[in-house]
Amino acid sequence: MAISFDECFQTYPELNLPNDLDEFWSEAIRDLKNFPIKKQSKALLKGSIIKETIYDISFQSWQNATLNGTLVIPRKRGDLPVLVHFHDYCKERPAIIKGLTELGVAQLIIDLRGHGSQLVRPQLKEGEVMDPDWTPGYFSKGLDGKDSFYMKGLYLDVIRAIEFLRLTDGIDGERIILSGKSMGASLALFGAAFTNRIKGLILETPNFCNIDEIQLKLGKSWTKEIAEQLNASKNKKTAMKKSLAYYDSINFSKKIKIPALVSVGLDDKVSHPKSVFALFNHLNCDKRMQVYPTEGNEAGIKGDKQNAANLEFVREIFFPE
Repeated sequence: MAISFDECFQTYPELNLPNDLDEFWSEAIRDLKNFPIKKQSKALLKGSIIKETIYDISFQSWQNATLNGTLVIPRKRGDLPVLVHFHDYCKERPAIIKGLTELGVAQLIIDLRGHGSQLVRPQLKEGEVMDPDWTPGYFSKGLDGKDSFYMKGLYLDVIRAIEFLRLTDGIDGERIILSGKSMGASLALFGAAFTNRIKGLILETPNFCNIDEIQLKLGKSWTKEIAEQLNASKNKKTAMKKSLAYYDSINFSKKIKIPALVSVGLDDKVSHPKSVFALFNHLNCDKRMQVYPTEGNEAGIKGDKQNAANLEFVREIFFPE
């Protein structure tokens, strides 16, 4: 049963930021520079060759991880603004958004590290069906020390994606919108918090924010893996939660000074609505929220409502009247 709006909209938890949060991430971003980007791109003979050029791209990031993705550049004059999208944990990257091409906005859609062709799913015997709650276990370890947690690489990959765009012809590296779905929304938020090149944020049903017992009890996606890690080492649980605070994206919220569009489904069993409102309420910026009272994690997909709202937001940011 969906949670009521009244139960959610006043959610405003106290922030418990690590004292060295900024120092930790500044040092991590400096460390990223030790890894060469090794960018590559290859034009594909598909899509509308009149309206856009589509590229398979790759680049290296922290710890020499290779990231793959799709770059779409509309065939218009000058360096174009760009939207970067980060998908959710254990999900595939979404399809190209044709509406962005019509607006004259480039788009970069990348696979999260360990995803795409790198994601090894269980081999099924004949007649077996994939467990819908299967996850690869990337979050099942690493909280013993905050430097070895999977999320560190994901966040640094956002910074590297922005660097990739700055080195790409046809892209205006000063006009970037970051967009993300669920966990991907936290990646977008991190990028806006730690670089000044971002002009707007689209956060669809964000999670990995306000990571409390209510969120962890959902037992879905990464929450299942982290809960298992915490419960397996009860004597280290307090220390692990302190490590987790370096990655909880609600702790980056006060750094956001650009416009943000947030969506929430009040029947969401993956991104707890109270966590979404907690993040939204801590944002000190021009912000708006799309609320879907009877929908879950796929809020706004039916009828293409959220995509339409996203495109209007992009238009307002990049092409104000």
